[in-house]
Amino acid sequence: MAASEITKDRTLQVENVTVRDYDGASVGKVAQVFPSDEDGSAAFVSVATGLPGGHAVLVPVKGATFYGSDLHVGYTKRAIKDALSADAGNTLSRADENAARRHFGLSLAGKATGDLGDPHENLDQAGTGAASADDTGGAGTPPPA
Repeated sequence: MAASEITKDRTLQVENVTVRDYDGASVGKVAQVFPSDEDGSAAFVSVATGLPGGHAVLVPVKGATFYGSDLHVGYTKRAIKDALSADAGNTLSRADENAARRHFGLSLAGKATGDLGDPHENLDQAGTGAASADDTGGAGTPPPA
């Protein structure tokens, strides 16, 4: 099956699927989907990283894809495990959204810069250059000063 993005029509299919990191390692299962305000597509998911009913973390899904029945995100397992905790059943506050964005090296909500806020950022060639030069290799690292 070909890879596909998480559109508004597919958000219900995301719940309970296995989440895989940048390298394809299993991280956990989707516990909850948080749709974007703009078009209803998935913006964040909470990922249960331990035993059922245990710890869940908030992960942005911009650029994430379904491949087969798994959700592949562009972050490392360590960055995901160290992410902001997500409480089940709660709506996503702007503060939590921005804390998650900050953790994964993404621009804050409402900003029109590249993901890391760097005008020289290499958005088209993930995995090339320094860790802070693209939006996948630098996941979980602070933006350049």
